[in-house]
Amino acid sequence: MLNYRRFGSGKTVVLQHGFVGGGEYFAPLSTNLAQTHDVIATDLPGFAGSAHIPVPDTIADIATMLVDTVTALGVERFSLLGHSLGSATALQAALDYPEHIEKLVLYGSTPSGALPDRFESWETTINRIETESIDTMAAWIAATWFVDGDRHPLYEFTKSASEGASQEGAIRMIRASEPWDVRDRLGEVSMPTLVICGDSDRSTHPGLSYELWRGIPDSQLCVLPNCAHNAHLELSEAFNTVITRFLMRNAP
Repeated sequence: MLNYRRFGSGKTVVLQHGFVGGGEYFAPLSTNLAQTHDVIATDLPGFAGSAHIPVPDTIADIATMLVDTVTALGVERFSLLGHSLGSATALQAALDYPEHIEKLVLYGSTPSGALPDRFESWETTINRIETESIDTMAAWIAATWFVDGDRHPLYEFTKSASEGASQEGAIRMIRASEPWDVRDRLGEVSMPTLVICGDSDRSTHPGLSYELWRGIPDSQLCVLPNCAHNAHLELSEAFNTVITRFLMRNAP
């Protein structure tokens, strides 16, 4: 079972962070959503509180681990928000376990592990992990997630939320994500879906969000201005409003 944090009450929404992150990273969003929802923020295997859990070989296996964790908590139907690499897990879960996913939010997302416009290649990141400490590499990457880099007031918070990552787990996570590709399956996504990103994202280019929006039937798109990969921290009030509106729409 993945490590998790749980807040609030009501219909369940699961928050899944991405590469070198942790569930604590969603604290501002969790606080907002907990006013109306049961919020579960999970840690991916190899990261934060789940650093001791071996990373599976495929995104599909990670998606199974995520769904198994949530259903083990007694939740059979839930909305799912995935960020960055966590959005790959969320999208795969929506494809493989549609009976469990009520609504889907793909944030800073992609339909494929190939990221030609990423700020650096995956191989360069792996080299950084192998030659520097995982914490040094994570701190450097965290700066690329803000338009203002390490000058942003929440940069230190982002760094602390990612502490404890496993060096081996981070590399295995990259290897699992590189070959992942569901571009030919986007038409199968059956639940209401929101695609959201920042217009200055250097990790998952906004063009990838447009590809998801065009490929997923009846999906919605939101692009937040002057935001990079951390739009939920750079423009929290607008981000929280958009997410809450989407989750609450047509809610009983």
